[in-house]
Amino acid sequence: MERLSKHQLFALMFIFEVGSTTIFALGIEAKQDAWIVILVALLIGLIFVWVYTELQNAFPDKNYVEIIFAVLGNKLGIPFVILTMLGYSWQCARNLREFGELILMTILPGVPLWFINFLFILLSIYTLSKGVEVLARTSEIIAPVMIVFAIFIYTFVYISGNLDFSNLMPVLGGGIKPVAKVVPDVVVFPFGEMFVFLMYWNRANERNIVRKTAVKAVFWSGILLSISLIMDISALGVKYTSIATIPLLETIRLINVGNIITNIDSIGIIIIFFGGFFKMSTYLNAIASIPTILFKIKNYKLVLIITGAILLWFSIVFEPSYSYHKWMFPFDARHFVIFYANIDPLLLLFIYKIKRKRVQL
Repeated sequence: MERLSKHQLFALMFIFEVGSTTIFALGIEAKQDAWIVILVALLIGLIFVWVYTELQNAFPDKNYVEIIFAVLGNKLGIPFVILTMLGYSWQCARNLREFGELILMTILPGVPLWFINFLFILLSIYTLSKGVEVLARTSEIIAPVMIVFAIFIYTFVYISGNLDFSNLMPVLGGGIKPVAKVVPDVVVFPFGEMFVFLMYWNRANERNIVRKTAVKAVFWSGILLSISLIMDISALGVKYTSIATIPLLETIRLINVGNIITNIDSIGIIIIFFGGFFKMSTYLNAIASIPTILFKIKNYKLVLIITGAILLWFSIVFEPSYSYHKWMFPFDARHFVIFYANIDPLLLLFIYKIKRKRVQL
């Protein structure tokens, strides 16, 4: 089994968390208090990280599928695992669709969506076929690049004089209710998605670093997302941020430093592209790993190719438009993702604790 260092795990988790979240204005239903939504959701998300890592610490050498079988047994475990795989597949296909649409809208408007998605997933399959460690090592290089680009963007948005922090006022002007209403959606996406790393944490070369590394990755990604939202709202205003297709790109397009540094929205596209690629690849590997465990298939690469082909088909035929895709985001969080991302791991941990107490008695 390939082993991952704490730096590789941190980089992979950090990019995963930032991932597609830069496309959406998370929590914007709370208007100017959206950045507060992110911070509150981050705190709750850290509680779920504790749940996930507590489950992993109970079975340090097992991945999520093996943990499920260890806790529930084969009869209950198999349907549970299949539902988990369907959940992973749903998220992976939707990520593929997101970034295909992004490329289509920004730099390749005349190219068929299926072709863009095909190239995107082909690159992911090629990378994963070389091993998860290759993906993790690459993330070590890309994570600092994304952070530097983000600092570069925010600095020049500020220098350009496009920020009006009065757009963030009044703080909690509508009370706590609008914030509390939106927080559950943001807890699920992106913080609840960390549960996919239950398929990776058993690869850590040091067992005692999993929780600390996961908490750091989630914390700093949450801070970055909150700052990003503050910048978007300050630069664009609440109303335009809420209706913009990709608020981050609209903010970057405002940058103009002495008519020299301008038209650098390609940097934003690079950040989003990298985030999307690593997020989708993380899900894709998790999905392809499940049949190999269930059916003891030795040819992982074949399973990876078949899985990629199915996800490519799903990403094209399921959603008719990007508007529909954006509408599905809150629906996902409230009605679907919450079960396999938040409730299921909590349920498994609860059952495990009960079983352990009975054994001790």
